[in-house]
Amino acid sequence: MPKSKPASGKHKAAIDAAGAAFQKTDSLPFKPTDADLGNSTEGRRRLKGAFLIAIEKIEPDPNQPRRKIDPAHLEELTKSVKQLGILQPISVQYIEAQDRYRIIAGECRYTAAKAAHLPEMPCWVKTPKAEEVLLEQIVENWQRSNLNPFELADSLAILRDANGYSQTELVRQTGKSKGEISKLLKILELDEGVQSLARQDTSGHISRRHLYSLARLDVEGQTLLLKRIQREKLTALDTENLVSRYLQKNDKPKQPGAPVTRRKFETKTGSVLFTYRKQRVSGTDLLMTLREVKKQIIERSSDPADLQ
Repeated sequence: MPKSKPASGKHKAAIDAAGAAFQKTDSLPFKPTDADLGNSTEGRRRLKGAFLIAIEKIEPDPNQPRRKIDPAHLEELTKSVKQLGILQPISVQYIEAQDRYRIIAGECRYTAAKAAHLPEMPCWVKTPKAEEVLLEQIVENWQRSNLNPFELADSLAILRDANGYSQTELVRQTGKSKGEISKLLKILELDEGVQSLARQDTSGHISRRHLYSLARLDVEGQTLLLKRIQREKLTALDTENLVSRYLQKNDKPKQPGAPVTRRKFETKTGSVLFTYRKQRVSGTDLLMTLREVKKQIIERSSDPADLQ
């Protein structure tokens, strides 16, 4: 194992300060003594890099995938911290230029510690690469059920684009299945307007599964179904079943490589767009399509719209 380089002036001063703070453990239940652990030391070794660091020296990571913390969760965590202290260290990285410690993982615990007015908290001081920081944040947040799906998808896309990762590499790095990675990235292909509406939704009702289902529809279908989800509070399962039925009824197999021809007509009350999977479209083709559409409208007139 290569020897580590001597710490620079500011870095050494920061580590020394953290080391001094680590000796003051009266306010936090974080320093078990040898007596606490019994006489046997077999199978035990000390971990390096753990310090008690002043709260004022710690700052959140502006690029943390998690943008919001659930107020109820924060209140509950703060009460626990006031009673028991911080039982698990957070991970931080020392930023020498600013003489501060930036959080890698554990922002919720940090926020609760501030709310509980703790003067210091236990931290693991790490020196990771930029992609390792984001990866650790993604993995830590992955299992949080109330994490906004777009926060996770955005951070995965950043990790992919910044490092030129394929989906296979993302699977290897995160330990998640290829299907789950693919679905998360797929929601970033939703229509921009639909994404904007979904991102602004503060109800917490729209889950990853809702968004996965929306991504299977065309733009019009995405908009209609999102509004229905919000209006009727559809469950993820209801949404999946609705999309499956809609696609079975309306989707026809696409011809790979077939040319696409579009014809658009404007009227006083709206516009009509025809899309054909062939290169040449005649007037007869348009009229036949209109007759078929008219027949379908008459057949469906007694039924509620599928998605509205």
